[in-house]
Amino acid sequence: MLKTLYRVTPPPRGFDPHHNNFDLLRLFAASQVAFIHVGDELDIQFSGWLLSVRQFLDYFPGVPIFFVISGFLISASLDRNPSLRNYAINRVLRIYPALWASTLLTLLLLAVFGNRIWDAIQASGANGIMIVAKWLIAQFSIAQFYNPAVFKANFGIGQLNGSLWTIPVELQFYLALPLLGPLLWRGLSVTKQNIRLVGATLLLFAFSWGFIHYRDEVSTVSVKLAVLIRLSLLPYLFIFMLGIILQRNQESLFRLLYGKGVYWLIGYLSVAYIVSQYDQKPQNIYTSNLLLMVLLSITVVSLAFTARNLASRLLKGNDISYGAYIYHGIVLNLAFELGFTRSIRAFVVVLMISYLLALLSWLTVEQPALSLKRSPLLFCGHPPQ
Repeated sequence: MLKTLYRVTPPPRGFDPHHNNFDLLRLFAASQVAFIHVGDELDIQFSGWLLSVRQFLDYFPGVPIFFVISGFLISASLDRNPSLRNYAINRVLRIYPALWASTLLTLLLLAVFGNRIWDAIQASGANGIMIVAKWLIAQFSIAQFYNPAVFKANFGIGQLNGSLWTIPVELQFYLALPLLGPLLWRGLSVTKQNIRLVGATLLLFAFSWGFIHYRDEVSTVSVKLAVLIRLSLLPYLFIFMLGIILQRNQESLFRLLYGKGVYWLIGYLSVAYIVSQYDQKPQNIYTSNLLLMVLLSITVVSLAFTARNLASRLLKGNDISYGAYIYHGIVLNLAFELGFTRSIRAFVVVLMISYLLALLSWLTVEQPALSLKRSPLLFCGHPPQ
């Protein structure tokens, strides 16, 4: 009986792994980040059912969910098409067009509402011009976390777009993945690749746990080193690795994952609730508790392959998750600068405008950019499938 229960069942014939709910789950993750950011920064005092929603969302941290999904999907993409040229072009088309458009919108808002910033820049003379130039270079390259002091003191919440710190982390993962493949799974048997993947994940988690709990000690030795580690891929790579492990073993785990999302969700919430009773720092629960991160990762992937037509029915092919993530911070800053704080109405308006900008970004920037993946000019006559 046990042998039958744990027998590996392959996916049914005709099963399409590309038919999933990842777009919807990414939108949920982006919405979680936006809800928390906007609510906290506008000092919204939630009550009633909104307070319940706020507390519920603490169990589903958006950034780790993004990282798990990224690990799953990007490793699968590289497996399907190992051409590094095509891989790089695909990643650039996904990240940069919308990111650059959001930077231009930020500049437009600063031109209209950033009088204090421009006054401070003019007072700094040539140094002020250099600060703006460095910020632009950072936004258009790989250092979107850069936020000069002149911006902190003179506009909005002090961060022009605080969510963008994850973009360099994501880009580092894109760079690291082609190196990880040959080391951890490519050309190896299933057993050997899983030993290496799990071993690497445990080592990376140990590093992350140590850094989180001893960050002050690291800062005592070197503040620059602590900042460099915090902005690097290292504290977060184990989360991407969990997505890779699930992707590499999705056929073996078919019976446990596919169509079982509700069961995993209930199990995850039960464990997360118990853990939350002993750890009152939600921001640490998911990066210092490996069991919880594993369960969250499994739940996300299982939900992606449960009721798999849900995303297509609700979103109609419009993937607005990235836009919601990168635009809500801009709208939040404008609302704060205009004094719209402590207002539920302002909270709702900021979220609605963010979703509207996300849809416009998808229709006018992201979708056209992604359509270039089929261009024979970019892919030497052989666009990726």
